[in-house]
Amino acid sequence: MAKRIFSLPRLDQLTKDQRRVLRLKKEGQYLIVGSPGTGKSVVALLRAKKFINHENSLFLTFNHVLSHATNQLSDENVNCQTAMSWFYSLYWELTGGSANNFNNDKMPELNPHEPDYELVIEKFKNLDKDFNSYQIIIDEGQDLPSGWYDSLLALNFENFFVVADQNQQITESNSDRKELMASLGLESIKDNNFVELRENWRNTTPIATFSNCFYTDKGSPMPEIPNRPSTDVPILYEFDTIDKIQEMILAEYDRDPSKLIGFVVPTENKREWYAKKLDNDSIKRKNPNPLVSTYHSNQKNTVNIDFSHGGIVVLIDKSVKGIEFDTVFIIIDDFKMINNDIESLQKRFYVMSSRAREKLFLFKSSSRLSIVEDILPNDESVLKRRKI
Repeated sequence: MAKRIFSLPRLDQLTKDQRRVLRLKKEGQYLIVGSPGTGKSVVALLRAKKFINHENSLFLTFNHVLSHATNQLSDENVNCQTAMSWFYSLYWELTGGSANNFNNDKMPELNPHEPDYELVIEKFKNLDKDFNSYQIIIDEGQDLPSGWYDSLLALNFENFFVVADQNQQITESNSDRKELMASLGLESIKDNNFVELRENWRNTTPIATFSNCFYTDKGSPMPEIPNRPSTDVPILYEFDTIDKIQEMILAEYDRDPSKLIGFVVPTENKREWYAKKLDNDSIKRKNPNPLVSTYHSNQKNTVNIDFSHGGIVVLIDKSVKGIEFDTVFIIIDDFKMINNDIESLQKRFYVMSSRAREKLFLFKSSSRLSIVEDILPNDESVLKRRKI
């Protein structure tokens, strides 16, 4: 495997707004918003390294892949966990959960993995706990509902540092900007504890232009397009056999093994199948075969993706939130629009496409129709269309 640059920027490489964020005091409630590539996760992690200690501080992320990447980026000096796993563990510990009485002691839920926050808040208030010295830093804070924040407030948590982008909400339970501001006690966007990051440092100009086609947040201005020209305009490839997808991804890796390639697929069944297919390459190439990694939610804390080396990572869309790759491939077949909610589908593609730093490719079967085609841009200068 070839080494890949995977490190936090130096302080002198930060933007003016990013440096402003790092000057915020340790105590308080802060909301940092921005589109993909503006460095929300970077400032959150730099703040963690500046203030956090393992006794009374936490860095919480949306999913296990992002938690793993954060731990790897921080050399595991930050106590990083997933927000919901930590929340369930907190409830269990504070309420004296017992394995012998599991059904009565477990988290009250409205549905599987959906806490009954009203009951939780009532329980937490009766505990009379005081966590006002704790530091809570939350990445992808828009994917946690108001009830989650209100539950912690019931325990007298006071110090929150939340980074979020409501246009990246791809879960059913979430909070928009107004709800986050209300939970954190921020009165308006002019509040000194609210900062908006605008400069996109991840994507090329063509990739950001393509991603903006899926921007749905009517309450905020369209993200600024970065001045990073590239001849690599996103391409939609129409294929007739799966082998052509396999060859294109493996050939792309072989050109530069120091690049990390993300392959985003629509379902868990497809994820496992494609990972095995990409790992089974019998063609002799100039470089050794890539390490093909993947992740399923059942694996929990056993994420085995190495972001510091080149390779191929196969994931579903919910697992790529907060992550970036040098090149991204997305297969659009089998993505579905749930309850005719086109905005939700757009947000999913906004998240997926904005993961790419340098190159972005989409695939579709020549023998099938995809609902995604209805939301793709028709402008050839934004998305080229080719057959393979």
